[in-house]
Amino acid sequence: MNYDEAFWMRHADWSSRRIANEYGVDDGSVRRKKREAKKKWPWLFDKTEVAKVTRGVAVFDLHYPHHNRPLWKNLLRFVSDFRPDVFIFGGDNLNMDAVDHWRREKNQQRALEGRRLKHDYSGFNRDILEPLSDALPGTCRLIWHHGNHEDWVEQYIDSHPEAEGFLEVETNLGLADWEIYDYGRSSAIGKLHVIHGEYVNEYNAAKTVRVYHRNIIYGHGHTMQAFTEITPLDSDAHTSTQIPCACNLNPDYRRNKPNAWLNGFAVFHVMPGGNFNLYPVVAFGGAFVAPNGEMYA
Repeated sequence: MNYDEAFWMRHADWSSRRIANEYGVDDGSVRRKKREAKKKWPWLFDKTEVAKVTRGVAVFDLHYPHHNRPLWKNLLRFVSDFRPDVFIFGGDNLNMDAVDHWRREKNQQRALEGRRLKHDYSGFNRDILEPLSDALPGTCRLIWHHGNHEDWVEQYIDSHPEAEGFLEVETNLGLADWEIYDYGRSSAIGKLHVIHGEYVNEYNAAKTVRVYHRNIIYGHGHTMQAFTEITPLDSDAHTSTQIPCACNLNPDYRRNKPNAWLNGFAVFHVMPGGNFNLYPVVAFGGAFVAPNGEMYA
C-alpha cells in the first residue's frame, strides 16, 4: 500500500483497525504508518485545521523586470484584502535577461547590453518580495517554483562552474521563508497540484493532465486553457488548467507578432479533505474583478 498524503486525506479520521480491515493489512503496521504520517502531515489529523478552508493565490510568469506593473500593483491590493493562507509564485518569476542563452546564441548584443543579474535580484527584492511581504499575513505558506527562466542561471553556472555559490536565485533573493521547488517539480495544496509547465502546443492542457494524472495548475504558455481527462465512474476527475501570465504581453523579442497571451492569476479555495474550487482571473490593462466581486483598477 502507498501511505502517501492522498491516502491520509481520505482516511485521516479512520481508526487503524478500520483501515486494516478495509485493506486486509496488519493493524500494527497501520498504526506505525499513521504515527509517521502525523509527523509529516499534521494538518490532516488536526481537527481544527481539517475544518478550515484554505485560501490561496497563484501568480505565474511574472518575468521581472518585464512584469505588468499595473497588474502587480492591483494584485498587492487584492492580496492585502484577501489575506490568503497560501501564496504561490509559479515560475519564470524573473526573466533573467543577463543570462539569456537564446540571445547569446543569436549574438543579439544590443539586447544584452547593460544587463546585470545583481541589478535584477536587488530590484526583485525591492519591488516584488518586500511589498508582497507587507501585504501577506504572517502565517501565509509561501511557495516558490523555479521556471525555465530561473533555470538559465543553472545553465550558465554549468558553463562557468567557478561562479557556483554566487549567482543562484536562493543566494540572492530573500526566500528564507519560502518552500522552493526546482524546475520540473510539483507542489500540492490538498488535491491541487502546481507546476511551472512543460508544454505550449495547441492542446497543452490535455497533454498536461494526461501526463500528470492530477488536478494541476501551471503557467509557461502565458494564456488560459483547461481540460478534464476521462475517468471511470468511481474515480475522481482530474483537470489541468493553464493560468494566464503576469508579464507584459508584447515583449521585444516577439517583434510585435500576434499571440494568445493573457494577463491574470489564479485564486483557489481548498476544502476539508483536499477538494478545491479554482478561479482563474483575467486582467485587462492590469485591472480585474476578483472572485469577491470587487474591482481592482
